[in-house]
Amino acid sequence: MTHPPEDRSLTTPEHTRETSGEHTGRWRTLLALSFGYFVDQGEGQAMSTLFPAIRDALNFGYGGLGRIAGWRNLLQAISAPFWGFLSDRISRKWIIVFGTGLWGLWTLACGFAMSYTQLFWIRIIAGLGLGCLLPPTFSIISDLFGPEERGRANGLLGSIGFVGVIISVLTLGWLVEAPGFGWRWGFFFLGGASVLSGVVIALFVKEPPRGAAEPELAGVITEASAQRFRIKPADLKEILAIPTMWVTFLQGIFGVTPWVVMGAYLVTWLVDERGIPQGRAPMVFAVIIVGQAVAQTVGGLIADWMHKRYPNSGRIIVSQFSIFNGVWMTVVLFSVPLGFVPLMIVALLMGCMIGWAGKGGRDPILQAVLRPELRGTAWAITAAIEGGLSALSAFLAGWLAETYGLTAMMLVCVPLSWFVLFLCWFGYYKTYPADAARLRDAMTRRRQALEEAA
Repeated sequence: MTHPPEDRSLTTPEHTRETSGEHTGRWRTLLALSFGYFVDQGEGQAMSTLFPAIRDALNFGYGGLGRIAGWRNLLQAISAPFWGFLSDRISRKWIIVFGTGLWGLWTLACGFAMSYTQLFWIRIIAGLGLGCLLPPTFSIISDLFGPEERGRANGLLGSIGFVGVIISVLTLGWLVEAPGFGWRWGFFFLGGASVLSGVVIALFVKEPPRGAAEPELAGVITEASAQRFRIKPADLKEILAIPTMWVTFLQGIFGVTPWVVMGAYLVTWLVDERGIPQGRAPMVFAVIIVGQAVAQTVGGLIADWMHKRYPNSGRIIVSQFSIFNGVWMTVVLFSVPLGFVPLMIVALLMGCMIGWAGKGGRDPILQAVLRPELRGTAWAITAAIEGGLSALSAFLAGWLAETYGLTAMMLVCVPLSWFVLFLCWFGYYKTYPADAARLRDAMTRRRQALEEAA
């Protein structure tokens, strides 16, 4: 099916700045949300970084770590659609404050666990609240930044999140070995930071009306008028009827799995398989994350640039380039014996070249095919599917590690998954142009309805 040429008059950089730039304090809001993501991402590394010390104190192995990671991810995934739908119905800001601020106390409570069973239950309860952050954040960003700016906005969020991972990994690694501290202080530190992030978001986030950054709605959308289009349960069928969503579901399975596995096992692999001291092993992971912090922003900017030149395929091309680099670079990382310094160099290069597909590719693609009032819910459904299936990968990774060894498990779960992901992205070439055109038509009709009602 052919479509008429795209009307670029509504998506020029000047018009994007006019629509999204009018929202006062959008960068302040983005930075406050990014601080919440900073803490969230750091918290996600707690178990993998502290595991060598925790297993000695509470006496459990790789399988126990896999069960904690798997069940936590599964419950976080199950709870995400609830948070997403709620954030599309009521204040997105206060959903985030509750889930990051108050629920962070459960992370702090992990530091008081006296057995594996206690740690298991506290950790998975903490996962229920952690699913609340990204669905409303995804929605707010799409209402602060227009279609041609979302790569850089999402990329900045991603970069700050990875800086949180770096600081968390290094701080937790230091706490494990510092006299008078230990792994329990790691959870105390992260729980306190989570509560602080809730305070920051409460003070500095200002919500825009839903749809405020859509070019067609410039000058006509208000908080009151946006309520006319608030999500209803029947709208869930519309989300599932968008072909691009199904490509996203499929690619998400293979895109999340490598990060789940590396997040849970990379530090332990470095200690057990490469013989790197526990105090230095987190440095290798931190170098990968340093590269990722750079890659998120750079990838977002490049994807925005490509989108302006090739609206129907630019983000897809950039994403596939990044994913393919992830395939061959992780094969080198896990199969070629390297000394500490060469290992650090390879890790840094790998980090810089992979990771463009998420914030620069997938997120802006979804924002470009979903009505504003559906975005939190749709993102949460995507996260639920990805998280639920990636939870299975955490269980599988634990079994593979105990049966065949850590190195064999890493090779199966990381580069192989990314190769399948690379193939999945070809589906976007078929679905995305038509779905994006349908949203632009819907926003044009919405403007007409608002003007008629005025």
